[in-house]
Amino acid sequence: MRHVSGGERQRLAVLLALISNPKLVFLDELTTGLDTKARRLLWKQLLIMKEKGLAIVLTSHYMDEVEALCDKILILKEGKTIFHGTIQEVIHVSKKATLENAYLYFAGEEDWV
Repeated sequence: MRHVSGGERQRLAVLLALISNPKLVFLDELTTGLDTKARRLLWKQLLIMKEKGLAIVLTSHYMDEVEALCDKILILKEGKTIFHGTIQEVIHVSKKATLENAYLYFAGEEDWV
């Protein structure tokens, strides 16, 4: 039996989650271990499924992924909601130029950059 890479395991897990054509899917750190091309192909497929009615709850630390897939976001700090709204709203409220900088602002981590 051959060994599978982390990326292959991740792709298989996502395939298994989506194969039954669910109405709602929870995806935790969706593209961890995937290369750039595989990430983009997966995003494209999820967006197609989203247009057909799939609701996605996504946990991610990759802000480019959040921007590509999410309509609304929820930022948590120490288990508490510190922001809930759209990407445009979080950028506006934080007075930051990007989602990544807005996230760091709300998470209290912008001093580390």
